[in-house]
Amino acid sequence: MSVRDWRYCGKCHVMFYDGNPEKGACPTGGGHEAVGYMFVLPNDVPGTPTAQTDWRRCGRCAVMFYDGYPAKGVCPGGGGHVASGKHYVPPHDVAGTPTAQSDWRYCGNCQAMFYDGYAEKGACPAGGGHSAIGYNFVLPHLADPRAPVRID
Repeated sequence: MSVRDWRYCGKCHVMFYDGNPEKGACPTGGGHEAVGYMFVLPNDVPGTPTAQTDWRRCGRCAVMFYDGYPAKGVCPGGGGHVASGKHYVPPHDVAGTPTAQSDWRYCGNCQAMFYDGYAEKGACPAGGGHSAIGYNFVLPHLADPRAPVRID
């Protein structure tokens, strides 16, 4: 299955869930600001050599974060991230396409997924910009944000 309404925050550069009226807590202040593509992310499916399990939405700040470590990163809503909702399995280290954007990375400081395609690295709640480590995630998105989503 896939879930839509994941968006890029133009203020802090993270992937956040935009499907609720509340836009989470952004480390720059206020809620996240949706910009660009509407991402449609695989969830509740098995991992593969090119799709990593243990990604979740934080119930406090609405960002996608890696929930595979005992420590839960730094949440701009306070403390560590709090796992909520579905289990996401984003693809990584595959070729980008016109409907799948590369350069999404894990931040080693806050554990959120952020866009690493710009020289400026956004605002990390742990301080400074995000720090890319690990896989290069390639995230599927709608070519037309108004198009219906096909659920596999």
